[in-house]
Amino acid sequence: MTQVFYHSPGQTVTVVLETLNVNGGRENSVSLPLVNRIILPSLTLAANFPQAMTQLDTGLYYYKFVLPTGATAVGTYIIDISYVDPAISMTKSFACQVVVTTVAGNFGANSTI
Repeated sequence: MTQVFYHSPGQTVTVVLETLNVNGGRENSVSLPLVNRIILPSLTLAANFPQAMTQLDTGLYYYKFVLPTGATAVGTYIIDISYVDPAISMTKSFACQVVVTTVAGNFGANSTI
């Protein structure tokens, strides 16, 4: 499962995960889901990962982080998450993409001669 979020520099990103049992109802994962890493637009890794998601309700988890500001914040961030699926008792993973653009739209550079 891939989710794509669109944000501007400096905004707070909230990623949500819902874990379901075999009947489709929410059920807690055996352990807290993990944000394993955040890959920055430069394709380097953000520091201090993995980090556990926070449980909001039965089978409902979230993770929040603030995007940097400035021109270097523009680009695509990849959030790599893993969790134990309660329906099959196996570890699953998925990725979210956060596309960061400037308030005025796409960011680019031009040179004039």
